[in-house]
Order: sequence, then C-alpha cells, then structure tokens
Amino acid sequence: MEALGFLKLEVNGPMVTVALSVALLALLKWYSTSAFSRLEKLGLRHPKPSPFIGNLTFFRQGFWESQMELRKLYGPLCGYYLGRRMFIVISEPDMIKQVLVENFSNFTNRMPQSIMPNSSHHVASRGMCPGGRRLACYLHPFRMAKGIAEV
Repeated sequence: MEALGFLKLEVNGPMVTVALSVALLALLKWYSTSAFSRLEKLGLRHPKPSPFIGNLTFFRQGFWESQMELRKLYGPLCGYYLGRRMFIVISEPDMIKQVLVENFSNFTNRMPQSIMPNSSHHVASRGMCPGGRRLACYLHPFRMAKGIAEV
C-alpha cells in the first residue's frame, strides 16, 4: 500500500468498508437519477421526478385527472417518468395524426396495447387462446379431464 503512503493512511478493514459504502451510495444515487435527463434533452417539459419512482406520486389522484393536469401545466406535448421509463404525452389532434399516420415508422417503441392481442376475437370465435390451448384450461385448471372435454 505504498501508493497511499503520502497520505499517511493505514488501509484496514473498516476503512475499506467505508470507502466501498461511499462508492456504492454514489453509484446508487447516479443510477436512481441518470434516466431523468432524457426529456430535458428532447426539450419537453415535465414534472420534477423523484429518485427511483419518477413521477409516480403525481398520479395519486387518478390517471385521467393527472393527464389533464399535465396538459394544463405543461402544454399539449409533455412527458413524465414512471420508474426509469420515459413517457411522452401528445394531446394535440394534428400532432397525433402526424405521429400515428404520417410518421408511423419513426415511432416504433410504443407500449403494447394488451397482454393478449385480439383476445376477444379468440374467445368468441374458437374458445382458444393465442397459444392454442383451450380457454377452459386457464379458467378452470382444477377441473378433471372429463370436465374440460365437456367445455
């Protein structure tokens, strides 16, 4: 440990523990806030996010009420963070048309609409789920084979 000789410090167990703890806390602070600069880089206004949870507390009064408040406070084009994930809100009809119709290929990372796309179609037409298994297997896994065959 001659590299630390000019500081006249003795490297021992507690000192290493403190140094590693400080380094871990610094990395944790960086990780909890590093994703929150993306909206600012895009020039979008947004509420100030909290570490780790983002703007989750902003949605306490309900999702739709909070969306209306976002539009009122930050305009028709704004954003927010849920956790580390960034969301952009577009509430102007002309801009929505441009994103969904004219420039559709430029906006590829959208949220999935549902877990089972067209699930009502599958249930109504064939009684099957997209994976090919009967819906009864999901609804009644405790039934005997005879009961499933009757469904």
